[in-house]
Amino acid sequence: MFLTTAIAGFIPLKLLRFLDKKHGDNKKHSKWLSLLSCFSGGVFMGTCFLDIIPHINENYEDFKVLSGTNFEFPLPQFFTCIGFFLVYLIEEICIKVFAMKHDHSHGGGHVEKATPAVHKDSLNLRKFSLVMEETANYAVAESSEGSLLKSLTFAVAMSFHSILEGFALGVQNTTARIVTLFISLILHKGVEAFSVGLQISKGNSNKLKAVVATIIVYALMTPLGSGLGTLLQLSNISRLHKDGAVLILESLAAGTFIYVTFLEVLAQEKDNEHNSLKQLLAIFIGFAVIAALQFAFGDHGHGASEPHSHTLPPELSTSLVPH
Repeated sequence: MFLTTAIAGFIPLKLLRFLDKKHGDNKKHSKWLSLLSCFSGGVFMGTCFLDIIPHINENYEDFKVLSGTNFEFPLPQFFTCIGFFLVYLIEEICIKVFAMKHDHSHGGGHVEKATPAVHKDSLNLRKFSLVMEETANYAVAESSEGSLLKSLTFAVAMSFHSILEGFALGVQNTTARIVTLFISLILHKGVEAFSVGLQISKGNSNKLKAVVATIIVYALMTPLGSGLGTLLQLSNISRLHKDGAVLILESLAAGTFIYVTFLEVLAQEKDNEHNSLKQLLAIFIGFAVIAALQFAFGDHGHGASEPHSHTLPPELSTSLVPH
């Protein structure tokens, strides 16, 4: 699982370097990068609405049966929105911190003091030149830091989801279920990891060590989730508390997914110079790939035949009402 995710995540890094050598920074290179990014946006959109959210709703119905209560308040949607606001807040705080550090490191004297008192037109030209140079330097630094920050935010959101996917694998207790789930997860993670690797690499190709480290950490999250799932299954924590914790975590993860998909990926591509029907087609193709995988494998990460297999083996789920 780790190797599949890591290899698929590194492919975009190699692909972007190939495009850089072949096309440089020309418009064709930028267009291909935009289309690939739109494809990844479609993948994330499909994962969110065809995989994560339906499973949250299923878990919530099981949780209500288990707890013996009928909540009228839409708890999953509430925690999904909380997840959205949390990742939004974290990114804004980080941006402010970066901006403050940059302001402190670029404090300088007045332009008038650094420039000899010569002809007024010459003075104004010099002032304009220095201001433009400082503005350009700030824009480059801000763009570089902002790109790395967005990539880290993105990686955290995707890692959260990967842990929960691995969690589903860790709670299975039959060889057949483990093999089936493992195969379907590999196919799904391959497509997802390519999209994640693209989003991390496209704005940070000059930060090779940071990109490689981020992708490796992301690739480790699903195996980590499997281990946590196994430990939780063997623990003495009550089933109600287990299910409630997983429901909240999944809902928060869905919120981060929505933020990443629409505010980080698709909004950025919508506003660039390549906005066209080709981008829409690329988004739809990414969405269609996930739809096809969902159609072929059903509830790939959560057990299609046993309700609420995220936290319990099948024999402990017989008391639940099937959907």
